[in-house]
Amino acid sequence: MDYVDTPSSPHTYAKKSIHMDIPFSYFLPTLILLLFFTFIFIYILSRKTSSPNLPPSPPWLPVIGNLHQVLGKDIHRTLSNLSHKYGPVMLLHLGTQPFLVISSTEMATQVLKTHDQQTCTRPYSRGSKRLSFNYMDVAFSPYGDHWREMRKVLVSEFLGAKRSRMFKNVMEIEMEGLIRSLSLQPANTIVKLDEKLLHLVNDVVCKVALGKSYRDEVFNGKTTKEIVDETLVMLGGSFSDIFPRFGWILDGLSGWNRRLEKCFSDFDGFLQMVLDEHLDQNARKASDHENDLVDDCISRLTTDEMKGLLTNVFNGAIDTSAITMAWAMSEIIKNPRILQKLQNEIRMCVGGKPRVDESDITKMTYLKMVVKETLRLHPPAPFLMTRECVSQCQIGGYDVLPGTKVMINSWAIGRDPRIWEESPTEFYPERFEKIQVDFGGKHFEMVPFGGGRRACPGYNSAISTVEFTIANLLYFFDWETLEKKEDLDMEEEGHQLIRRKTPLCVVPIKHNW
Repeated sequence: MDYVDTPSSPHTYAKKSIHMDIPFSYFLPTLILLLFFTFIFIYILSRKTSSPNLPPSPPWLPVIGNLHQVLGKDIHRTLSNLSHKYGPVMLLHLGTQPFLVISSTEMATQVLKTHDQQTCTRPYSRGSKRLSFNYMDVAFSPYGDHWREMRKVLVSEFLGAKRSRMFKNVMEIEMEGLIRSLSLQPANTIVKLDEKLLHLVNDVVCKVALGKSYRDEVFNGKTTKEIVDETLVMLGGSFSDIFPRFGWILDGLSGWNRRLEKCFSDFDGFLQMVLDEHLDQNARKASDHENDLVDDCISRLTTDEMKGLLTNVFNGAIDTSAITMAWAMSEIIKNPRILQKLQNEIRMCVGGKPRVDESDITKMTYLKMVVKETLRLHPPAPFLMTRECVSQCQIGGYDVLPGTKVMINSWAIGRDPRIWEESPTEFYPERFEKIQVDFGGKHFEMVPFGGGRRACPGYNSAISTVEFTIANLLYFFDWETLEKKEDLDMEEEGHQLIRRKTPLCVVPIKHNW
């Protein structure tokens, strides 16, 4: 029986109640919204889990990054102050390049020890590439087989036992000359001690490495020191190091390219002159001297490798030691208590002999504390040489991406109040009676010589040179200043190396035995 679909038929409503469905178009908007928010949630969740956990960073501007916060200032102090706010692992953008700034012992340990392999190469730089003769050296070359081979040569031929004996002999001769020249000066003569210390170290290093001082040599109208100082300036970097895409334009417009080429031409010409003199066999046979570094390496290295090695000798072994000596003598003379205590130890250990022997210095425990305190408070280089991260790792719980440059603030680490609790900015050598510090890479409470694979291999030689020099100066002379000792000017200057801003003008007084 068929039902008639009319309003009057009661079966009409029965049929509708059984077969009526909610239209699909009613569900469609709800379904779309549900899917949309689901996708958004999944996207946000995936972004959150996949985005790197970068270190904290000060606010930075487009293109220039944080340059406006560091240019024209004492960068080591500025970054130390910023680390107090943003932490010991801090990310800076200098130009378009990311830099990780490390300012604590714990974080330095992670970089130099835990993740040394991931951060042990050097970043590319036009200046360092040119002045290292296309990375033929040790200090600036990327981590790899060539670096290993060149480091072996440097350690065995310049820092090994054979050369150490030569260092000792030359150092004793040059020290006797310095003591004699100071002794023969009229009473109350003022000397610029930091200048004399620089001449001393230069003469010792050059005679061991090159056979003679070259201090008074003039090449292209410049002294050797002026040529070497200019290389240090050019190694400081250029616009292209922080703006890789367009910095080369700024380097050209600013005249940096011309200055680099002039610097390279002078430096290369000087080094070639040195090599030519060593290759002149007739001249070498006529001179009666012990083989130097160039003599022993010139036949086994290429010309560029030999020049790259000498670049490291000039830039790494002379100024740093002389600066450390000048700071040490400044702090000693400024503090009469330390001066008297140290002189008493030195003169007791030497015992009135006419010269200071190496064996005497091994007994001078307070002298070793003074040298450590000098390197803690006045590391000659405020930052270790910049490293570059080659593979992603975590420092302090933060992700460090490949290509990030790593700067370790040695100056800030040596003044960290959490480690150096007793007046960290005060010169107080006695603190090392409680704190043991090893420069060989076991401890990172202070890192003047770096650590890990790229640590300075010459730290033993440098410390021995500083200790021997200070022991002699304080054994033979008493020291006076023009003003009150406590008022001695200790202002710093420099970026790559931190020197005294004013000469160390003092009066040596021959000790009356």
